[in-house]
Amino acid sequence: MSCRLVYPVAKESDCVEDLHGVKVPDPYRWLEDPDSTDTKEFVDAQNEVSTPYLNGCEVKDVFHARLTELFNFPKQSCPSRHGDKFYYSHNTGLQNQYVVYQQDNLNTPGRVFLDPNTFSDDGTVALGGKSFSEDGSLLAYSVSVSGSDWRTIKFMKTSDGAHLDDVLENVKFSSITWTHDNKGILYNRYDKADSADGTENDSNVYQKMFYHRLGSEQSTDILCVEFPDEPHWISNSEVSDCGRYLIVYVRKGCDPVNKIWIHDIDQTKGIAEGPLAVTKLIDHFNASYDYVTNDGTRFYFHTNENAPRYRVASVDLADPGNWMDVIPECGHLLDWTACVKKDLLVTCYLEHCVNTLYIYNLKGEKLHQIPLLPGSVVGYSGKPKDDFMFFKFTSYTTPGVIYHVDLSSDQFPSKVYKETSLTGIDLNDFETKQIFFKSKDGTQVPMFVTHRKGLELNGTNPTLMYGYGGFNISLTPSFSVSQIIFMRHLGGVHVVANIRGGGYVSCMVAMVTMLPWLLYYHGYYVVM
Repeated sequence: MSCRLVYPVAKESDCVEDLHGVKVPDPYRWLEDPDSTDTKEFVDAQNEVSTPYLNGCEVKDVFHARLTELFNFPKQSCPSRHGDKFYYSHNTGLQNQYVVYQQDNLNTPGRVFLDPNTFSDDGTVALGGKSFSEDGSLLAYSVSVSGSDWRTIKFMKTSDGAHLDDVLENVKFSSITWTHDNKGILYNRYDKADSADGTENDSNVYQKMFYHRLGSEQSTDILCVEFPDEPHWISNSEVSDCGRYLIVYVRKGCDPVNKIWIHDIDQTKGIAEGPLAVTKLIDHFNASYDYVTNDGTRFYFHTNENAPRYRVASVDLADPGNWMDVIPECGHLLDWTACVKKDLLVTCYLEHCVNTLYIYNLKGEKLHQIPLLPGSVVGYSGKPKDDFMFFKFTSYTTPGVIYHVDLSSDQFPSKVYKETSLTGIDLNDFETKQIFFKSKDGTQVPMFVTHRKGLELNGTNPTLMYGYGGFNISLTPSFSVSQIIFMRHLGGVHVVANIRGGGYVSCMVAMVTMLPWLLYYHGYYVVM
C-alpha cells in the first residue's frame, strides 16, 4: 500500500494550565470530552483515514490469525491453601473468565470447582470477589450482571460444590469477611437498588455493614456499622489472623486514606448484636493504613503516615499513642507487605520501576532477599499458618512464572512451580534494556526498551513508545502478545518511559509536562 495518508488537522485551543507557577499549554484539552460535537467529528475524520487503510491491508488477516494463535496460551494464578485443599484460577487461553480449580495437594491435577463461564449463556454474569471460611469448608462468592457494581453473594460447600440456600442482595463496594467460627460473614450493602443492569449511574449513599449468620434470612442480618451523618463514607473489614479482632476500614469516597476501628469479637457468642462497639485506633483521614498481622494486642500496619514511600509500623492497643517503626521508610516504594509463617513479613518494593522481594521478621530484621530478574511481581499467596509462599513474576519477555518459596528452611529456597510458555515463538529471541535519560531539571528518569536480539538500533526502526504520568500509577514490566508480534514481525522497538507523576521517581505525584521534543538516546528515537 503506497498511498500517502492525509491526516485530519486537530484544532488547537488557547487552554493553559498554571502548575506550581509553570504555564503549561494544553491545546487539545477539548478532546477529553468524548461526547462533544468537535470530538465526535474529529474521531469520524480519523476513521475515514484509518478504516480504508486497514481494510485494504494485505496482511491484516495474517496478523489477526497470528494474534489469535499467540493469545491462546494458558494463564494461572498462584495456588492458595484453604482447609486441606489448594485452589487456583486458570484460563486455558481464550476463555472469557478464569475457572477456579481445586486440588488435593500440589502434586495432583486440579479439578473444576467453580466455572463462571457457565453462569449465563451470553457471558454477562461475572464472578466478583470470593472468600473461603477459616476451616476451608465453605466458599462465599459474589456475582455481577452486565458489568454492574451491584453484587449478589452466594455460598457453596467445598466438599461437593453444593450451594446453600443463603443469598445476599444489594451488595456493593463490599468485602466478604468470615468470622473464624465459620458461622457467617460481614458484608456491605446499600438500600435496595432501582436498577442493577450495569447502566445505572446514580450516586449511592449511606452504605452499611451487616453480619449474616448462615441459615438465617437476610432481613434479620445484624447491622454492625453505619454512618448516618456521613452519607459518602464506606467501610470494609477483615478479621485478624488470630480470629479475635475485627478490623474495620472506614473510607471517604475514593480518597486513598482511611480510618481504622477495632472490634473485639466475643469468642463465645461471636457477633450477636449491633451496632458493634469499636475502638477507634485511627480516627482521622490523614494517611493509608493496611493491617498486616498482630501478635496479641500489638498490631502491624503498612502505612504512609509521615512516610510517602510507606513503612511498616506497630502499635499496642493498650498504648494507642505509641507507634513504633518496624521497617522504616527507605528510598524505594514499599508496595505491599504480607505476613507468613506466623512471624515473617514479606515485603515487595518498587526499585527503579522493577519489583524486589525481601523477608523480614517482626523485629524488622532483614533475613533474606528473594532473587528476581528485572520485572514485576503480579501475584502472591501465603498466610501466617503456612510455611510456604507463592509469587508470580512477569516481564516484557516473560508471560508468567510462579515460584514456590520454602519458608521452613532458614535459607528460604525458591523454585519454579509453574511456567507459562507460548507455542510457535521463542521468547529468548527478545531482550529488554533499562536505560536512564535526564529530565529537564536533571532528574534521571528510567525507561525500558525491548526488541529482538541483534536488531541494529540506528534510529530508523518503527518504535512504539508509551508513558503514563499521573495519579501515582506505576507502569512496571508486563507481558504483551501484541508487542511481541510488533517486534517479531515488524522489526519494532517497544519503549516504556517511566515519567514522573506515575509514582516512580521519589514517589512524586505531581504531573510533569511532557514537551514535544525528539530525544536521540543510545540509538533510539523517542518522542517525549
